[in-house]
Amino acid sequence: MRDCLAWTLVLLLWPATAALAGPPSAPAHAVATRALDRAGIEKAVAGVVVGALAAQFDGRDVEARFDAFDDQPGDDGRRSISGEGQMRFAGDLAWIGFKFRTSYDVLLGQAGVPELAIGAGGDARPVPNDTAIVRQLDDRLVDALRLDLGLSSIRLQLDRIESVETGQNYLLIDAWGLADFGRDGSSNIRIAAFYDRRSGQWLQLHYDVDAPPAPAMPPVAGR
Repeated sequence: MRDCLAWTLVLLLWPATAALAGPPSAPAHAVATRALDRAGIEKAVAGVVVGALAAQFDGRDVEARFDAFDDQPGDDGRRSISGEGQMRFAGDLAWIGFKFRTSYDVLLGQAGVPELAIGAGGDARPVPNDTAIVRQLDDRLVDALRLDLGLSSIRLQLDRIESVETGQNYLLIDAWGLADFGRDGSSNIRIAAFYDRRSGQWLQLHYDVDAPPAPAMPPVAGR
């Protein structure tokens, strides 16, 4: 495993360094080029991951460090890149674990929009569900569904709720159940939420209607 890489959002958005010049036939150059290509891929991937993390939290300043990258051949000149690391908000001391997966276009030198799982690894630990917070989540989600779907009659029946505490008093909630729309029918629903216990704010609230039942897993930040 390589030494831990620490990045900030501004640093990661700088363009990758151009390839070193030198005789292509030299063995030392070939080794340096391969190393540089690897570094360029990791820098491009790290940039889109940190950008996606910040976007998940409405542009809040985010720092990230990466533990390892797994680089596998993909289709159509792409590489399949996955890995894990930790993130934290500006001013925080504790880090929050995450995992990511994306693809890298070798021809264009660009990484695609990553899939993220926040609250995976690190100091994340399951905790009992907080009844008051779950009730608040239910109310917030019903309001969001009414606004997004234009329906007045909505009731949630959450069959599974899992809470994970991580970082400095952050709570991640992963829930699955049924959204009842009255005369308009019902649908499966999957919920991923991120709550700051210190400020009482919901930093993230995602839902997926018509989501199939899924096994227990850390809350997914999404694409």
